[in-house]
Amino acid sequence: MAGAGIISSIGNNLEENLAALMSGKAGMEAMKRLDSLHKEELPVAEVKLTNKQLAERTNLKSTISRTALLSTVAAKEAIQNSDLDITKWRTGFISANSVGGMDKTENFFEDFLKDNTSGHLHEVVHHECGAVTEVTADALGIKDFVTTVSTACSSSANSIF
Repeated sequence: MAGAGIISSIGNNLEENLAALMSGKAGMEAMKRLDSLHKEELPVAEVKLTNKQLAERTNLKSTISRTALLSTVAAKEAIQNSDLDITKWRTGFISANSVGGMDKTENFFEDFLKDNTSGHLHEVVHHECGAVTEVTADALGIKDFVTTVSTACSSSANSIF
């Protein structure tokens, strides 16, 4: 059995994403939730939920990287849709992402570059892609095999292969 889980700029779950794709809905728009120097300049395909809303869906802290929150939402949906009780099986988790925690890093370095004794290091501790995988695996209770594939923009496709 296999399950699928997704959260994207066009839907908060598999059903919403499929409906959006079938209707030709686009997800690009002005940045609303993320805080960036480029907020007024570049359109983005941004997930509509806030970090607080994502944290409520994952039982993680809202201060953790958005990448880890999104990964955990999608992975939990995939497990639920599989109808498998993963606690009964040795379970592995192969995760892929191109950027981990960029939402926190950009804000951290604004202060840090002005004064290298400032900034909140806890905001960037999960930036590294493997840390995102570990956060999600821990949230899912997966301990048997955990690894990360990171090859820039094709990471997710490569993890499936």
